[in-house]
Amino acid sequence: MGDSGAVRWGRFEAQAPELAGRVRLRFESHVHAVLATLRRDGSPRLSGTEAPIRDGHLWLGMMPRSLKAADLRRDPRFSLHSSPDTEELLLGDARIDARAAAAMPEEVDVFAAGHRMPVEDPSAMTLFTTRITRTTLTRVEGQELVIQTWTPADGLQEIRRS
Repeated sequence: MGDSGAVRWGRFEAQAPELAGRVRLRFESHVHAVLATLRRDGSPRLSGTEAPIRDGHLWLGMMPRSLKAADLRRDPRFSLHSSPDTEELLLGDARIDARAAAAMPEEVDVFAAGHRMPVEDPSAMTLFTTRITRTTLTRVEGQELVIQTWTPADGLQEIRRS
């Protein structure tokens, strides 16, 4: 597993395919997600970011001198939140807690080749792959709040609240 039990998207998807599909749907329903990183002083920083999921990875790409990139270089822990699109949360509200790792040159090539827009100069961006530590999907079913959580150590857990 590596990195203290944190895993790549592909491993999460293999271990919890239904939840991974729902989480992917939430993140793919918007171009941008909300990224929470830690500033130098430990306070949170919220930023919009693209976070494509493909080739077994959840990717984070950004400008090299961006503050969020500096945050991740200093402390790789982050949370990524899908934006809810309705009050009812029919599709759910997804969050991924993870650690960022600087992409290796061969990973940069894979990302550039499959990106939705041409990447002419991959060196003009900072690219991270991620290692997931927790995934949570909260949704409403009838009169119940359904919270599904997955971690590499504990697998899938579900809580229902009326």
